Amino acid sequence: MRARDQLIGAAALMVATYFGILRIAEAKCDESVGSRGILISREAPAEYAAFERLQARLVQMGEDALAERLEELRARKELWAAPGLGAGRWAAYVESLGLVKRIYIRRVALLNPLDHLYPGGAPQVPPAHQEAFAWLSLGGAMRHELAHRDGALEESEAYRQEIAWYEHVQASAFIESLSEEDRPAWDWAIESAILSARKAAENAGATL
Repeated sequence: MRARDQLIGAAALMVATYFGILRIAEAKCDESVGSRGILISREAPAEYAAFERLQARLVQMGEDALAERLEELRARKELWAAPGLGAGRWAAYVESLGLVKRIYIRRVALLNPLDHLYPGGAPQVPPAHQEAFAWLSLGGAMRHELAHRDGALEESEAYRQEIAWYEHVQASAFIESLSEEDRPAWDWAIESAILSARKAAENAGATL
């Protein structure tokens, strides 16, 4: 075999090995969230439409930067829906073999945050309060997992960034612009989101 043919064969083997390892890394990511993930793209219409609703909600809150960052990750095929992710989690960041980085959003939470947050209903909580809390919590979960995606190894740092995001929304022009009728729901939702994040951090043994 000529040297040129040997080089071509070696290159082909290297490519095949790389893609074989990549498939293993992707499978490990899916396994960690309990199911095969669904890439959020136009080829998955329900998930893509739900993602667009999330983006619209973030923009409505004045959180254009977060919406743009999520779109960047979606375009990089790093944003996935996870049908098997447990009810106790909104989302999860997973990295495997240094090759694959993904943020998985629990599929139910993506399609309908209210169904995720209140699976049995919550008649004691006014509908406007429920809706504000659900969308705010989904946005906070995205900020939390982005912290991990950007290098936060400890839960403490991820929770600090999540809480800081809630506080940023709390002091935003969006909140100031709300009517007297709408403001109480969002004030309650922000306070509840911060308390929930602090409780979750405590349960995880994280120090804030």
